[in-house]
Amino acid sequence: MRLKKSNHGGFTLVELLVVIGIIALLISILMPALNRVRDQANRIKCMNNLRNVMHGITMYTSENKGYMPYCNWAGMPAGHVGWLYKDPALPDPRHVETGIVYLYLKEANIFKCPLHTEKRTSGVTEAYTSYLMNGAVQDYGEYVPTQRIGNRVSKFKINDMILFESGETNLMTPPYNDGSSYPSELISERHGAGWRVAGNAAKGSGGGTIVCTDGHTEWISTKQYQDELKKDPRTYGENRLWCAPNLPLRGYR
Repeated sequence: MRLKKSNHGGFTLVELLVVIGIIALLISILMPALNRVRDQANRIKCMNNLRNVMHGITMYTSENKGYMPYCNWAGMPAGHVGWLYKDPALPDPRHVETGIVYLYLKEANIFKCPLHTEKRTSGVTEAYTSYLMNGAVQDYGEYVPTQRIGNRVSKFKINDMILFESGETNLMTPPYNDGSSYPSELISERHGAGWRVAGNAAKGSGGGTIVCTDGHTEWISTKQYQDELKKDPRTYGENRLWCAPNLPLRGYR
């Protein structure tokens, strides 16, 4: 249908408003789809980052008799070279260049999710990473508190979650004080639509990326992560997050 021109050769105000309304309607229809595409692209980039980080860890492990690198667990003596940095940690992105993964891959941008917006940069590792290692690699500092390397990779199940995209909400204990975390410090909600409320209960469909012992990556929602976190191994047989090889119930608590 052709728009009727006014006597002056242009469109009338009503006709212009109709056109503007149609354009606005089309934009409102397309925006959710565009946002989903953008989120999916960022999610894929984030998963590739974490896959590359795990590749660096695997390279180190294969050259060190199957032992995984020190996970930068808090309280270890200074001078330890971990997967992320050499102790002690500094709030400086260049400090990542002292870590094992960087020494193997020579890439600093793989440590940051494209959606990561820094909230804390003073004295914490958030200045240069979106990802933290599961403290299970070091038995949460309980088994051999001064060990300079992690457990043998053969002690872990192939589906155990070794690194995860760490959470950033202020409702939880800040996780970025070192290079590793307890699983209970939770996962990010950068991807998708989600948030937490008091008590860390998950709302919406937000989530983050994890990588497993065998090197494959997964995106899981915060709700799925929390469900895994609560699985009692005495009932379910295993827990992919609480996976410390030398602790009772693999450190489950």
